[in-house]
Amino acid sequence: MAPPAAAAPPAAECEAVSAWRILLGALRLLAQGALLAGLLLGALSAAPPRAQAPGPAVRPELVVPPAVTFMREFLARVNPSLPVEDSECALALPGAIHRYAREHALDWRKILVLAWQESDFDCHAKNRRDKGGAYGPFQIRRLWEPLIGDPRPQYFDPELAVERVVQVIKYYQDTDRYQNLVDRRFRNPLLCLYNTGESRRRVNMAYCRRVGGKLEAIEEAWREFMARRARQARRETPGPPTG
Repeated sequence: MAPPAAAAPPAAECEAVSAWRILLGALRLLAQGALLAGLLLGALSAAPPRAQAPGPAVRPELVVPPAVTFMREFLARVNPSLPVEDSECALALPGAIHRYAREHALDWRKILVLAWQESDFDCHAKNRRDKGGAYGPFQIRRLWEPLIGDPRPQYFDPELAVERVVQVIKYYQDTDRYQNLVDRRFRNPLLCLYNTGESRRRVNMAYCRRVGGKLEAIEEAWREFMARRARQARRETPGPPTG
């Protein structure tokens, strides 16, 4: 007689076993995924950082020299309305002074002081009381026409004004009158000669004193400006590491 067949497990028990098997399979897959993710993150962290593309290079002509920055600040201090009423002059005149001074081995401060003395840096200044008229920030005179040409066309152009005044200064530097003032120990012979000229017997001492005093003021302001920049640079420089 054959043994009785084993009773089939209840349906609920079968469903529970299947659920456990599914859960165990899911856990195995999650463990494998976590392991792969960890390996991937480790490989990425060990890899050398990607080199970043260098930023755009700063063009040298776009870097403003400290002297130009100082002159622009100084112009605005002496003539506060200039940056508002004639922004082109306020921006272009300092740059032209610096550039022509370097090209001709001149002290930019002496060119700057002439524009201060003659017009308070006003590129549109005109003085018709002067014989033949005087024009622009340096009050270029008609008597210099054989040297620089007619000063009236575009007299308000900062670039052209600096070019003309440099021609006049270079001319006076080579004259006997300039050497005479040097021998007489004038402190600022070139500045005095700019007003006096070659033909006048007497030097305009009042002009010499005024322009000399203004030159000293510029030199003092320049020293303060550079000292302020040095202090700012020290504050921005990181200190040595501690600990």
